[in-house]
This record gives sequence, structure tokens and C-alpha cells, in this order.
Amino acid sequence: MNAPPLPLQFGMQDLVCGRCHTLILRGELDLTAADHLEAVVFALFVDGISGIALNLSRLTFIDATGLRALLSIHELCEQEGYEFSVTRPRGQVRRLFELTGAADHLPFERASTAVSPATSQISPVMVMAARNGSR
Repeated sequence: MNAPPLPLQFGMQDLVCGRCHTLILRGELDLTAADHLEAVVFALFVDGISGIALNLSRLTFIDATGLRALLSIHELCEQEGYEFSVTRPRGQVRRLFELTGAADHLPFERASTAVSPATSQISPVMVMAARNGSR
């Protein structure tokens, strides 16, 4: 299954450490970006991972669809026995998690406890970034 086109206002970087992936999300996690994120995560599951961490510290916006995508990924990880964690978002994005109660349902970790290139062997395998309007 091919991932939907990457929205211009959303970016994602995948850092790999063994069979664990850290996805660093940035920009706006809205309807189109949520579809893309789910497609990427499901492709990682098919590839045989042991865990996934979502770093939300660089998100500037999230809507209900993006929030639902994160909760769905968490639920799937629990069902399939994958490790799962989320780095706490900042600003308005964090406020949405607090207002909706989603903060109580996701396994948040502090950014300082996230996988760090200085302490493990991480290599960027996929960098997706906004393009300047070209396809």
C-alpha cells in the first residue's frame, strides 16, 4: 500500500535503532497528514518492528483526525504487543491533549528520555519534508 502524498505543511523523519523506530513529526497533523502517518506506521508494522516512538515536540497543530490517528496507532501497538511511547507535545498541541483527555490515554515520556543519537546507533532511513510545491 502506498502512502498518500505528503502534505506541504507536515514533515516526518524516521530514526531507526535496531527494530525500534522513532518518528519525529513536525508541522501540522491534520486530515491528510494523519492518513499519511497511519500508512507509514502500518508499513513499518508489516516490516516487522518491535516498537515505535512518536516525537510530537515539533508539531505546531493537530486536529481531531490527527489525534484519532495517534490513539489508533497506540491501540494497535497494544493489541499486537509492540512497544509504544510518545514524546510530549508543546504549546497549543499539548493544550489539545489536555482539553480532550487524550493525555491520560497515551504513554508520554519526556523528551530527555527519548532515544538519543549520542547513546545509541541511530541512522536516518527516511526523511520526508515539505516540498516547495513540486511533485
